[in-house]
Amino acid sequence: MGVSIEAVLFDFDGTLVEIALDFSQMRQEVLALATRYGATPPKELYILEIIAHAQQQLAALDPQAAQAFVREAEQILTDIEMEGAARAQPLPGAEETLRKLHERGVRIGIVTRNCRPAVERVLARLSLPHDLLLTRDDVAHVKPNPAHLLEAAARLGSRPERTLMVGDHPMDILAGQRAGMRTAAITTTHPTSDFADVHPDLVIGRIPELLNHVDEEVIRNTSHI
Repeated sequence: MGVSIEAVLFDFDGTLVEIALDFSQMRQEVLALATRYGATPPKELYILEIIAHAQQQLAALDPQAAQAFVREAEQILTDIEMEGAARAQPLPGAEETLRKLHERGVRIGIVTRNCRPAVERVLARLSLPHDLLLTRDDVAHVKPNPAHLLEAAARLGSRPERTLMVGDHPMDILAGQRAGMRTAAITTTHPTSDFADVHPDLVIGRIPELLNHVDEEVIRNTSHI
């Protein structure tokens, strides 16, 4: 990949762990809630973006209704995520890979659109070494907005060009590229073809392959560079 890496940012669900979230249920319930409040967000948006769009529509007419809608919508997501967190399992090799990166002096961040309580519930059960967790509850703008990743890199003391973003969704790759980072796609939930338009620097099938492709000469502690 041609650049020394100071930190690796990982998506959470589908990248490090498997959480059986019913995104269809989330979408249906949020859209139904928006309809009850009189909002008409585009159905093709991601769920968080549906909420944001509906909030903007409602705020123009009734700011209090907009706030109430957001509270109810976020509760829908949190309830489903918390239920899924109770059943979450680490993906094969995730713990070992994170441990080996740590042993090499690489800083590790988890950046996710999930809520903090659900992620913390998973991390309380599973051993996944990391230095930083940034959920949607912790930032003003979530990925694919690059601000989510840039804040993580800054907190880890890593320069964007020496940060690697790893994720299972094309939006993870887009966020990394917009932040000026190197990117690695993992095909746990999306086939390689789904990443054809975003051109990640690396495509892997399992997390441990990250160590095979990026050797110690590239991923290492660069604190003295």
